[in-house]
Amino acid sequence: MRKKTTAVDIIIIAVITAIIAAAVIFAVISAGSETNGSSDSAVTTETPLSYFADKRIGILTGSAYEPTAQKVFPDAEYVYFDASADLALATVTGKIDGYLMSSDQAKTMTAENPGLFCLDEKAEETPFAFAFPKTEKGAALRDKVNEFIAVVSADGTMESLLDKWTDGALEQSVDMTGFSGENGTLHIACDGATPPWEYTYNGELTGYEIELVTMFCRQYGYQPKFDTMTFSAVIPGIASEKYDMASANITVTPERAESVYFSDRESGSDVVLVTCGSAGAAGREENNGFFVGIASSFEKNFIRENRWELILEGIVTTCLITVMSALFGTVLAFLICMFRRTGSALAAAISNIYVKLLQGTPIVVLLMILYYVILGKSGLSAVWVAIVGFSLNFGAYASEIMRSGIQSIDGGQREAALALGYSENAAFFRFIFPQAVKRFSPVYIQEIISLLKGTSVVGYIAIQDLTKMSDIIRSRTYEAFFPLIVTAVIYFILAWLASMLLKLLLRAADPRRKRASAE
Repeated sequence: MRKKTTAVDIIIIAVITAIIAAAVIFAVISAGSETNGSSDSAVTTETPLSYFADKRIGILTGSAYEPTAQKVFPDAEYVYFDASADLALATVTGKIDGYLMSSDQAKTMTAENPGLFCLDEKAEETPFAFAFPKTEKGAALRDKVNEFIAVVSADGTMESLLDKWTDGALEQSVDMTGFSGENGTLHIACDGATPPWEYTYNGELTGYEIELVTMFCRQYGYQPKFDTMTFSAVIPGIASEKYDMASANITVTPERAESVYFSDRESGSDVVLVTCGSAGAAGREENNGFFVGIASSFEKNFIRENRWELILEGIVTTCLITVMSALFGTVLAFLICMFRRTGSALAAAISNIYVKLLQGTPIVVLLMILYYVILGKSGLSAVWVAIVGFSLNFGAYASEIMRSGIQSIDGGQREAALALGYSENAAFFRFIFPQAVKRFSPVYIQEIISLLKGTSVVGYIAIQDLTKMSDIIRSRTYEAFFPLIVTAVIYFILAWLASMLLKLLLRAADPRRKRASAE
């Protein structure tokens, strides 16, 4: 007798298949890296910046390196990225010819990826400062920070911190104890992916600016609360007064000064061009074999510093947002359907406007509007803002799915139920809706799967979900293969488990199965 395939068997087969596919992809990447990793073998550290005047230059979205690039490389093609790690990966793989970065951050990038190097010629020198909302409270906090910066600059503390973080190893933590909190909590926006200024070590936020801020909070009686997000979201978060201050390796520019207050200079750095060429090729690690490369990459991305814990934390956050949004969204969708059943022209118009508006608004835009504008000053956590946004979005789509399922039921069944003496509501809930559920459930399940995958954008509003945790790992290792492949595999498994669970729940709730089991 042949053994029946179980859910566990299917998961094991899926994981093995994913591992084999990942190994094949890794082999292809490894085989092509030697020829595609170098953008130009003629480029060395002595190559002048003018050589890149008409090349493809990578730009970190929202950074002040864009105006610098426009001055230094006026005829270049600009390619935009949301994370520093993506700039490094794009350069190594030949997608761009180079990118501008602060020399201290570039130092950590080139150390982690020997295929990269910096040109000797500097583009310019740039100051970094903390940012504050343009309010009376923001101005008062800025003045306190300036007072603190003046003291630590005069007594040499700031110089010692800079030496510690720019010349030392990245395996350093920041003391997050000793805060009195007597003057309240400071909500601080940060990038969290720009070592040595801000990054994650052993699952905790660390870096030069993080330590400087914690020293300020300890001295002035604040309790710091850091929220990490993409760099492009930091300034909007301050401008909308969502945060009290921003610590994100921010360059001071006149345009930014129109929207936020800046502190005095807290550090600075030369801006250099990071590229990949013959100098980088000479520094590449020796290839020790396919399986050794896989093992080394896996250890670096997940075992070192217990980075696998970041993935687990991200999975929990992703599942929480998905489950809560599906529950609230389903209730909302059902209420919209009931609203439409009233027969009121006004109710139908309101429902149609709501559905069309939510279906026509990209979820990323909706989340940012809720987080920075509508709920900006509500104090609601980012996770709950995401749940509100996805519930509204899911409710719009699910209501249409329910409506189409209800309309597919023959109207004669309603008339027959009414003829037998059932009320309008009794006929709907006993006969019409149960049949409609069976018809629309496959599409409804797929919509929940789409919801699960759609949560990957919540990193734009300072939520560390599965995708964001993958980005954090890449910001330290500057490797794309394992973080992205593992993230894709996890999403696949979560989607498959969600689909199976929903099917089991619908099957268990089937009234015909209940009657059959009772008999």
